[in-house]
Amino acid sequence: MNIVVLAGGTSTEREISLISGKGIYEALKNKGHKVIFLDVFLGDKSINPAKAFEEEFSIKEALERINSQEHKLKDLIQSRKVFFGENVIELCQKADIVFMALHGANGEDGKVQATFDLMGIKYTGTGHLSSGISMDKAITKDIFRAKNVPTPVGGLLLKGKVSEEALPEGASLPLVVKTCCGGSSVGVYLVN
Repeated sequence: MNIVVLAGGTSTEREISLISGKGIYEALKNKGHKVIFLDVFLGDKSINPAKAFEEEFSIKEALERINSQEHKLKDLIQSRKVFFGENVIELCQKADIVFMALHGANGEDGKVQATFDLMGIKYTGTGHLSSGISMDKAITKDIFRAKNVPTPVGGLLLKGKVSEEALPEGASLPLVVKTCCGGSSVGVYLVN
């Protein structure tokens, strides 16, 4: 199969996404697939989409190109109006499937999936709606409770309105607080 591994992006989990993507790339390559590794935000103008899967792809060179742009990433995020990097959409359209190695915002929240759904690009993982819902921890907990799925006691606290009275019934200090829409362990705090 012709596969694009999509990693990187602009989230706080960019670094782990690149590491995950590299591992996925290597595993797929070892299985005999034709694989291209792309940073969804930076893209790769050195790849000719028309011949992308005919030419030998070097993960080492791709990571060198990505690393050479890391120092200007914050400025690019501020200045660019388009999320997808150069050749990303074109290369994903040429692939049989896109392996989503994105973490956090824009990768796990359904935004990239929604774009791909509209463009008819096949990808791994869940669709845009379930990705968006599950990225929001408060909505997910509400759905779990409505369907009687066991879940730890939890509640929604709003910035600037945190007090002992705001704690959900049955909760007591110490607590674990997690940002509502962050992935992995980003934004996790122990509160005493």
